[in-house]
Amino acid sequence: MNPAHSTSDRPAPADPALSRAVRRLAVLTLVLLLALGAILLAPPVAFAGSDRADLTSGREITRYDVTADAAPDGTVDVVIDFDFDFGDDPGHGPYLTFPTRVSYDDEKDRFFDFGDVRVTSSTGAPADLHREDETSAVVLRIGDEDVDDVSGVQTYRVEMTVDGWINPANAQHSGDELYWNVIGPGWEVPLSDLSVTVTGPAPVQGAACFVGPERSTTPCDDATTTGTSATFTQGVVTVGHQFTTVTGWPGGTFPGVQPILRDKPDPVLPLRPLTVGGGVAAAVVLLGGGLAIGRVRRTGRDRAYLGLTPGLRPADGFQPATGYRDHRAPVAVQFQPPEGARPGEIGTLVDEKADPVDVTATIIDLAVRGWLRIEEVPRTNPRKKSKDWTLVRLRPGTEGLLPFEAWLLSDLFEKSDEVRLSELKATFASSLAKVQSMLYDHVTSVGWFRANPKSVRTTWIVVGILLASAGLFGALVATAIQVVPGLALVGIALLLVGVLVLVLSGSAPARTPDGTAVLAQALGFRRYLATAEADQIRFEEGQDVFSRYLPYAIVFGLADRWSRVFAELAAQGVAVAAPIWYVGAYPPGADGFWGAGFVGALDRFESITTAAISAPTPGSSGDSGFSGGGFSGGGVGGGGGGGW
Repeated sequence: MNPAHSTSDRPAPADPALSRAVRRLAVLTLVLLLALGAILLAPPVAFAGSDRADLTSGREITRYDVTADAAPDGTVDVVIDFDFDFGDDPGHGPYLTFPTRVSYDDEKDRFFDFGDVRVTSSTGAPADLHREDETSAVVLRIGDEDVDDVSGVQTYRVEMTVDGWINPANAQHSGDELYWNVIGPGWEVPLSDLSVTVTGPAPVQGAACFVGPERSTTPCDDATTTGTSATFTQGVVTVGHQFTTVTGWPGGTFPGVQPILRDKPDPVLPLRPLTVGGGVAAAVVLLGGGLAIGRVRRTGRDRAYLGLTPGLRPADGFQPATGYRDHRAPVAVQFQPPEGARPGEIGTLVDEKADPVDVTATIIDLAVRGWLRIEEVPRTNPRKKSKDWTLVRLRPGTEGLLPFEAWLLSDLFEKSDEVRLSELKATFASSLAKVQSMLYDHVTSVGWFRANPKSVRTTWIVVGILLASAGLFGALVATAIQVVPGLALVGIALLLVGVLVLVLSGSAPARTPDGTAVLAQALGFRRYLATAEADQIRFEEGQDVFSRYLPYAIVFGLADRWSRVFAELAAQGVAVAAPIWYVGAYPPGADGFWGAGFVGALDRFESITTAAISAPTPGSSGDSGFSGGGFSGGGVGGGGGGGW
């Protein structure tokens, strides 16, 4: 036998059973790997009864259905059905919070009343209601305090009646509406599959919804209306986002319904007056308050000539004694303004403020004295009243004018000898401030005030703000460090002294004896303008008494009365001199000039001029959810929720 072909050198044949086992192991390993990959890559398993997957492994709400039925009396019956998934964090149950008080304005708060609250659970979860009424919110805790292992997905229903949510028609929105922040900023869990249905006693006129961070204008997924109902849906609202709906009905749908408004509560501070800090605080209040009041009594009281009739000034070379002005001294009627005093000066002297109306009166006074003319700008429809005027300069230069008058005239006609009143709107603010500043300087330079009244007020205001700020800062620091009991009261005391200084700032300016004398004459002339009847007007031959005194009537707030006195004279047939400084739709002497024509136009000119030169800032758009004013987080409601 050939050794090369010996059977001992051949490989042993493979064991069939072993081969099959290896192949089965390889297939099993492959299947396991594929299964593991499928598990890792597969989306989360959906909850039973919900078409949405888990948003988190922790707590969340997987369905949130709300119905709100608004009755004609403004109450809203609310039903909230929701599924609460405890995830991997079992507990007692969910909780919901709703605001019961929000700020309305500087003096009032708006209230919402939550009544007849009921809670049930169709899945058998503990549904005891624990209501906690806090200062500005109501908290509804659902569940049993002794059971803290509720798990899985549980269904709850909350029913309640809310009063105060409806917004009646007003200047911001023509219809009644429910501007409702369904999901507010206080939720600590995400929500999915949201649906809100709002029903009212009349067909819905409009519906809108918003979702996202505070003030977001992003629309929600869907908003539809059918008859008296509006329905809103949203897939997901994540933590920190809000969901707001707006439903509108015709004005008067909820007759007599108004927001529930109450006074803001007075802040209650924890005071400890029997400590060293409390004693120091009391001393600061007494000493600081006493110093402020004593200072304003010494330097902020008007001086007057003693022994002279109010309104009279001593003759040259005679210097009578002076003392504090007696506010009770009678003022005699004066039939003409103080000699040589212009309307702007008088307006500043009387109330110690250079107001925009004082500048308006100065413009009219310059017209009366022949420096400019006021012309109505005719409307396209001649039957409509004018709402714009042209100021026309008549004389060059400024010789003979007071400093503030000269500056005002030059600034008005800086670019041209004609200027439209409408062109001054929103562009004259800096010029107005300059004229007002010059008025303050002028009444001080002529000796009517001990010091510039604006500067005096400003000094007191600055000191008051500094004291109040220092006191507030000190109180906060003392509260934070809590080293000395009652030390925070010292800061509060300093804050109170600062507030007192701010209050007294209006009384800080003081008139001199000369200023008090001119003031008495001005007040006497104001009494004449306020009480004179048509048959008591004193005419001077060739003089336009109406025009001469009109600017003074404007600063006294008596322009309308003064104009109507002369309209009554004209109606009686008295030959009243017609103003030549005003050109309007009614020529002088024409029927109606002293009636609805000139008198009405003059009243409009005064009010529009004052508004134009002071360039007011436009106000806000209001609180409606429609007309581009809606956003997430707006409206009533809000609050939040989570689990406990």
